[in-house]
Amino acid sequence: MRWMKYQNHKLETANCRLPALASLLLPACLCLGVVGCAQIGSLTSSIGDKLSGRPTGFTVIHLSNQDVVVLSADGVVQVMRRAGFSDEQILELGTELRNALLYSGAAQIKLRDKVEAVFAVHGDYVFITTRLRGSFIYDVKRGWVKLGVVPQQGS
Repeated sequence: MRWMKYQNHKLETANCRLPALASLLLPACLCLGVVGCAQIGSLTSSIGDKLSGRPTGFTVIHLSNQDVVVLSADGVVQVMRRAGFSDEQILELGTELRNALLYSGAAQIKLRDKVEAVFAVHGDYVFITTRLRGSFIYDVKRGWVKLGVVPQQGS
């Protein structure tokens, strides 16, 4: 009987400590998660810069969006060339841009403190706006959309 009281007391004490511990750790984990998510794009590009030994100043920043898309390697090259990026920049930033469109649905590419291009997914389309070359629409299934023609969903 004494042993059962001891076991029940241990169980009750553990049950009281668990919610208290969880209420302290949960906000800390959420804060770290939010801060970490905001920096993931620039962190990945910064790691690439350090590994290659030549800092370029370009960063890919993931932006939140409701739609996401799987962009092929050819698609990444096409949209980045049209946006004005060199082959070396495409090689350096293309994977991170593809991942941003796949997992977040939108991305911006910055050169130090200036936004060079913004890529956003809507349905099967990637909308691209650049600082120097204007705006474009890329249809993931068919290729480029003519400017001035509004894409129709489902057609």
